[in-house]
Amino acid sequence: MVPEINLLPKMERRKSNNLFLILGVILFVVLILFISMQLFSFKKDINALDTEETQLAAERDVLNAQVSSTNQTEDQGSLSSSVDFVEGVSYPVSPLMDEVQSLLVDNTYLRDYQFDETGVILSADFETMNDVSIFIEKSLNSSYFADVKVEQISTFEPVGNAEEAKGTDFDVQARYSATLNFSIDQTYLSKGGARR
Repeated sequence: MVPEINLLPKMERRKSNNLFLILGVILFVVLILFISMQLFSFKKDINALDTEETQLAAERDVLNAQVSSTNQTEDQGSLSSSVDFVEGVSYPVSPLMDEVQSLLVDNTYLRDYQFDETGVILSADFETMNDVSIFIEKSLNSSYFADVKVEQISTFEPVGNAEEAKGTDFDVQARYSATLNFSIDQTYLSKGGARR
C-alpha cells in the first residue's frame, strides 16, 4: 500500500478567501446602490432648481421691463411735471410771515412754522388762553388766511420757575403752547396781498 502524502495546502484557506470576496462584492453592490440613489436624488434636485431658475429669470425679466417702462414715463414727464408742481405750490412767504408777526399778541413767542402746499402750521407760546383766542380771531379776520384750525393746545410752566420751585407754587401761572393750521387764501396772496 502506498501512503497518502498531501503536499497541497488545505482548502480552508480558500474558504476564507471566498468569504473576503463575497464581502467585497456585497460592499461593492451596496456602494453602487448608494451612489445611484444619490445620483437620482441629485438629478431630481437639479431639475427642481432648473425650473426654479427659469421661473426666477422670467420674473426678473418682467420686473426689469416694468422698471424700464416706469423710468421712461417718469423721465419723459419729470421736467414738465416738476415745473408745474413748483409753479402750483410756489407762493411768496415773506408777506405771510409779516402778517403772522403783526397778528401776534404781546409776550407771545413763535416757536416753529412749516409751510406746505395750501397752508402754514404754526407753533406758538401764549401767556393766557385769552391771548390764544385773540390771535385766532385776528387771524380769521386777516385777508391772507381763509381758515384757522386749532391742532393742539397744551400747558407748560416757564422753565425758570419750574427749576426754582420744588413744591407747588400758586403764584406761577402756566403758559399755553398752541399748534395752529392756517389755510392760505391763494387768490389774495397771488394778487400781491396788502401793500405796506
